[in-house]
Amino acid sequence: MKKMLYLSQLFPSPPDSGGKIKTLNTVLTLAKKYQVFAVFISEEKPADKDIKVLTDAGIKLKVFYSSTILASVKDDLLNLFSHFLRGIPHYVFQYTHPPASAFIQRKIKEFQPAIIHVDHLNTAQYLPEIKKEKWILEHHNVETYLYWTRFVSTTKPTRKLYLLIEMVLTYLYERKTLPKFDFVFAISEPEKKRLEKIFGVKHVAAQPLVYPARPIKKKRSKNPTILFVGTLGWPPNEDAVGWFINKMLPTIEKKIPGVEFHVVGRSHPPFEKTLSKKKNVFLHGYQADLEPFLARADVFVLPFRMGGGLRLKSLTALSASLPIVTTNLGVEGLAVRHNQECLIVDQPDKFARAVIRVLQSTALQKKLRRSGLTYVAHHHREKGNQQFLTKYQQITR
Repeated sequence: MKKMLYLSQLFPSPPDSGGKIKTLNTVLTLAKKYQVFAVFISEEKPADKDIKVLTDAGIKLKVFYSSTILASVKDDLLNLFSHFLRGIPHYVFQYTHPPASAFIQRKIKEFQPAIIHVDHLNTAQYLPEIKKEKWILEHHNVETYLYWTRFVSTTKPTRKLYLLIEMVLTYLYERKTLPKFDFVFAISEPEKKRLEKIFGVKHVAAQPLVYPARPIKKKRSKNPTILFVGTLGWPPNEDAVGWFINKMLPTIEKKIPGVEFHVVGRSHPPFEKTLSKKKNVFLHGYQADLEPFLARADVFVLPFRMGGGLRLKSLTALSASLPIVTTNLGVEGLAVRHNQECLIVDQPDKFARAVIRVLQSTALQKKLRRSGLTYVAHHHREKGNQQFLTKYQQITR
């Protein structure tokens, strides 16, 4: 087996977020054909049982915990300005960890991998100065595009300035770093096209996404229930939740008495304080088990205006056989169709009416549940991992 050094900005177990789900699936797939040593820079210390998920697959690993990953830029503006003046985007320096860097350089000399696999481009800062290995990038987002969507959707002047600087510096970082890789795996076809168009990346392919269908038996809820799943603290998620509560929910409340909106995902108190206080909005924080919430939901919403890559929470809903109302951005990268697998609308008033339509029609709910499940079973089967592995072996010969 060829030796591989796998570098990632997150520890993927438990797979309780989109990025973790994808990273865990990728590293476990690669471990079937490569001798993998993985280094993770994590925002939290993993439990022994979660480490065992990887070691049981034959993966040797080292985890570095960093408290700076979740630190707010507002709490250390001097550090932010210092890095900006040196041309380093926050997206990169928040994952800078000197002990990890020293360990990785030693490990490269000791382990002598044939391949270095970089999961998320900001982890490329740990690559050696002299390239002796094949370098493969697993690119979760075209970060420049992500910051652009945040920039155009933000109205606050200070935040807009920050995003403008961050976007420019990230563009320069992506433009400088992407050509170093022998091959790039994009998360979706739209992201592949952005890499080709914006940065001229030639050796790139969309990585097949595997997500098993897990239909959940519907349980009756006391009131009509709308569900959103996503980590608060991640700006695209916060924008989606705030936009829905402020612009869509009031319209829905007028037509659907007693309707409830439930948000499941890690809490972020500074954002939560800005939300309108409503008795029918429930913030549940992090939940290890999503099934009770998925089972009681009547409709799953993805009201995204900003972001890049692919929102794997859309596959969470489709695989659970939940009706979905979404913006185009919410399902970008998926081959779903309006009025077939989900309802796709971008304007807030039409979005609200689409949610009302689903809540009022049992027949429509059944149609969307059935079509969504069929879509996942057809487009995201286990064979996608074998297709990815075959392509990977061709590249790394």
